[in-house]
Amino acid sequence: MGQHYKEIAAVALQRRQDAIPTEYLLPEEELKLLPRDLTVIPKTSKHFTSKESEIINSDAEDILSKIHSRAWTSVEVTKAFCKASIVAQQLTNCLTEILFPEALKRAQFLDDHLAKTGEVIGSLHGLPISLKDCMKTPPYPSSIGMACYANEPTTEETVLVTILRNLGAVCYVKTTVPVAMMMMETISNVWGETNGAYHSGTSPGGSSGGEGALLAMRGSPLGVGTDIGGSIRIPSAFNGLYGLKPTFGRFPVHGGQSGITGQDFIYANNGPMSRSLPALKLYCSAVLSSSSSPWNLDPKCLAIPWRSHTITPPSRPLRFGIISDNDGEITVHPPILRGLALTKAALEAAGHAVFEWTPHKHPEITRELNNSFYTLGGAAILGLTRKHGEPVFESMRGYERTFEAGEHGTLGPTRLREMITRRNALQKEYLERWNETARDGELMDGIICPASPWTAPRLGVTQSDIFCVNYTGVFNLLDYPVCTFPVTFADQSLDQVRSGWTPLNKKDADLQKDYDPEFYHGTPVALQCVGRRLEDEKVLEMTGIIAEALKAAS
Repeated sequence: MGQHYKEIAAVALQRRQDAIPTEYLLPEEELKLLPRDLTVIPKTSKHFTSKESEIINSDAEDILSKIHSRAWTSVEVTKAFCKASIVAQQLTNCLTEILFPEALKRAQFLDDHLAKTGEVIGSLHGLPISLKDCMKTPPYPSSIGMACYANEPTTEETVLVTILRNLGAVCYVKTTVPVAMMMMETISNVWGETNGAYHSGTSPGGSSGGEGALLAMRGSPLGVGTDIGGSIRIPSAFNGLYGLKPTFGRFPVHGGQSGITGQDFIYANNGPMSRSLPALKLYCSAVLSSSSSPWNLDPKCLAIPWRSHTITPPSRPLRFGIISDNDGEITVHPPILRGLALTKAALEAAGHAVFEWTPHKHPEITRELNNSFYTLGGAAILGLTRKHGEPVFESMRGYERTFEAGEHGTLGPTRLREMITRRNALQKEYLERWNETARDGELMDGIICPASPWTAPRLGVTQSDIFCVNYTGVFNLLDYPVCTFPVTFADQSLDQVRSGWTPLNKKDADLQKDYDPEFYHGTPVALQCVGRRLEDEKVLEMTGIIAEALKAAS
């Protein structure tokens, strides 16, 4: 065995601690008697000046406008978010690598360029953007929650990071993920556990959990996550955010650190996360612009620039299918049930049609997804963690069982062909079901469904047998674009424990038993909007229509 993971972790943790400017830290007295909802602290703390508070509570589009008009400098914006990110780190443990020296140097360069030329570098000029840990920013490590990578310098920058820098963005922090980015909560033997922002006793989700917590804590205006089974959408939902999982090929993926290197069975995507839907649109139009041309930098990226006004006419009524209670295996908690009902009522009041969508074969699709991870990831992950004595977390026991059964390295062409054949058949069957929704030549526009049965699960609960990525993982295997959207918050006076209800199975019963109205009070209720492959633009437009309907109804 190589160096023990605890020794490796100690070096990484010390590196992070040494990179934190002490003047950015919340004073000790403010860390006493913290509220359950940590998001109130950036809004109320005297730690931030009035200008810093205004900056960190602004949306990405407003920040860019003020930098471009020279009302704010990139340096003061970057400093404000650097400071806010450290407060978020103190309260949620959401950061890995801290890139402040380079970020401030970059911000000063951008300010100087604007002052000299009167022109911006690109459409993201001066905007701080946070990055999930798997995005490589040499020479900093990209540990992805694994000791083997925790202190290894990187040399090749992720293509997306290069594109963002060329657009004028300022990358200043990297955020926590679970081991190999393969859990739905964010915990690792290197960085420890990240907790939720709206309720410190809950999980921020995974694997982009650090991003989710940071964004909810006003430590970033716009972040980048990745998604292979729900890793953008679960943290976005648990933190009340908009988060886009795109169709594979729409965004460049080359050069990122992978949890299961070399597998092409379930595609990993990257996409934006933010408290603001316009920020997602801003990001997509910038990265997928003709000037960026990411398809010239990544052979997997399709040469399709971001399009606008894909719903025509824009005022036409839409038709949505909705999964309003369960997927045939897992039933949602009462706050999610209420969120689905609110969304349905709001859309119908706005003139749109909403009908029940039967989640045909969703449990089967989810099992296919999870089994593929265990089959393809057992050797890739356990072979590395065991070199440094890292213990296995409960929700990753499937990887361990596969590894110990001796299946690693022996997948073989026959078994792989069988996996691909089943996947392709499921994709074709779902496509046909969508085609069957045509009425007068018009197909169903999108699907509205939960992102998770929880609002945000209590810390550690997904390490049990009620681990559940059913509602997100389906659309990874199908390769459909999906965007989360916030609806409301759990309310103990409205969201009572189900009565007279019959569980679908033991797991369903156990998951429902976890619901406690008082404990989950105040956690975010968020859902997903699903579109057909390559209809990423339409998904964001539909999400905007849903958000407007909810706003009008409230």
